[in-house]
Amino acid sequence: MAKICLPYGDESLELQVPDRYIGTIVTPKRKLGTSSSEDLILEAIHNPVGSPVLSRIVRPGQKVALIVDDVSRETPANLILPHLLAQLLTAGAKPEDIRIVIALGTHRRMTQAEIIKKIGLDVARSYQVVNTPCSTESETRYMGTSSNGIPALLNRTVADADVRIGIGMITPHMDAGFSGGAKIILPGVCGASTVEAFHSRQAEIQGNQLGVENAPLRLDLEAFVEERVGLDFIVNVVIDSEGSLYRCVAGHFIEAHRAGVAIAAEVYGTSVPRLYPLVISNAFPAQMDLWQSTKGIASGELMVQTGGTLILLTHCTEGNKTHPLYPGYIGSELNHLLAALKAGKAEDPVACALAAPICRVKKRIKLAVVSCGLEERIAAQMGITYYDNIESALSKELALCPDKDGCLGILTHGGASLPIIEKASVT
Repeated sequence: MAKICLPYGDESLELQVPDRYIGTIVTPKRKLGTSSSEDLILEAIHNPVGSPVLSRIVRPGQKVALIVDDVSRETPANLILPHLLAQLLTAGAKPEDIRIVIALGTHRRMTQAEIIKKIGLDVARSYQVVNTPCSTESETRYMGTSSNGIPALLNRTVADADVRIGIGMITPHMDAGFSGGAKIILPGVCGASTVEAFHSRQAEIQGNQLGVENAPLRLDLEAFVEERVGLDFIVNVVIDSEGSLYRCVAGHFIEAHRAGVAIAAEVYGTSVPRLYPLVISNAFPAQMDLWQSTKGIASGELMVQTGGTLILLTHCTEGNKTHPLYPGYIGSELNHLLAALKAGKAEDPVACALAAPICRVKKRIKLAVVSCGLEERIAAQMGITYYDNIESALSKELALCPDKDGCLGILTHGGASLPIIEKASVT
């Protein structure tokens, strides 16, 4: 009997499965070597990829925006910011000219306690923090329209900055191939209408984009940032399966990002021998709410054979607060979603667009969910089978597998995994 530990909330679940049922277990790699997080960060900042060092970018008197991802990401900004701030001050920047901007995208504002945990108490006390939702369009500035048709409404603090520096992390991402890089700008610090115009494009994209290096939306957002905004420097990290800093890259927002993508593919990419009739995808670390947790569907779906079942396990600490209409969109017909987006009649265009790929998944495989944070009625709205606990879900779905030997695939960190199938094709 195999005992599998699955991180769940702030604790863990122990799943016991007969050995003969297990086909494969996918989990990200652990940190290599003995370098400290501080050493990895300093090495990256002092040896930027495709970019001058910060002392040659920042000049005295300039306004600087340090853009940091939010509570939904594990980026250790509290470790990175002191080193970046030291570089900026050495280059002649003044503390009163530096702003810390939280890249919320469509997420909620961070609490003061979350801000302190994210960026550190000393930084939170010493620098002005901008924590403005994308819906506050009075706090945005219009910066034209990109050549690919996306109107540029940008957070005013970021728009007014002379130097923009992005701090984030790189993981496989369900719509942009990989997170990080220019995503800190779009959708991170853009106004609602810009985010909606950008995400609406996802609804038309065919196929799972997880781990696609030059995914269409990635290229769109990079073109947007290069033409309309500008991003002078990034510091991006790759986190291992235990939440430790694995590697860090810094420099040009595209070139350094691609260097980080290669590292992320090494950490999160796992060779899988075949597709399976039954897969459990634990959404950790993307477990904050339903909006984040569907990342576990993107990774798990890659391992499920047509007609098979994917069980999404997610804590969903905050339930379904970010986009309340999201479950209903997931439960709708794909053609209805596409028509609503095209006609401009979707009440929440972002949620509508991001539901489209999941609707496509539901046409190929069965979805089930186990969560202490989601009510059964939410699953019913999505047209997804609901189970009270993972043992019940596994027992009932295993009973439907005609050949149980090696039938089960498990992702321990489905919110940050990239299964790579060796000898199988999805039909």
